[in-house]
Amino acid sequence: MSLVLSRDEMVKLVTNPQDVPTDAQEQRVDVGLQLPTDYWLYCVTNSVEPRLFVDFEADSCVIIRERAKFSRMLAEASRHQLSGAVMREGPAMYVDPLRPTTANLFIPLVKHFGYSYQDEHRFYWLPATPIPKLSHADVQIGNLKEFSDLVVL
Repeated sequence: MSLVLSRDEMVKLVTNPQDVPTDAQEQRVDVGLQLPTDYWLYCVTNSVEPRLFVDFEADSCVIIRERAKFSRMLAEASRHQLSGAVMREGPAMYVDPLRPTTANLFIPLVKHFGYSYQDEHRFYWLPATPIPKLSHADVQIGNLKEFSDLVVL
């Protein structure tokens, strides 16, 4: 990812602010973002776009009519199956990696702005203590029939 920093922003970041020229122009700075831990992630969409079926080679989808109930079921099931990790959720943050509008990015929610049409909502779980490589997990939440529809193409 790249950031464009003003002179004032550069002065705040460097260990030798006296060496930053007073007439310094904006500078592009390439940075890498990293969490000290791996995390589990489950992504859904807020809309049904035909392109999503192509992108994910899908022949069906599940439409959830009661999002809050689905979230509660997922949180409850994951508490037992993901070693007590607490589920959090939020909309994906679509970012232009060459010109982000902020440096305050939370990695589990960040996605390249080229995918903004996917209108993602993300569920994520961070382990209580950092783990560099987590194993895959299948979370079984139970029957969704009463508040969802299966659409098969």
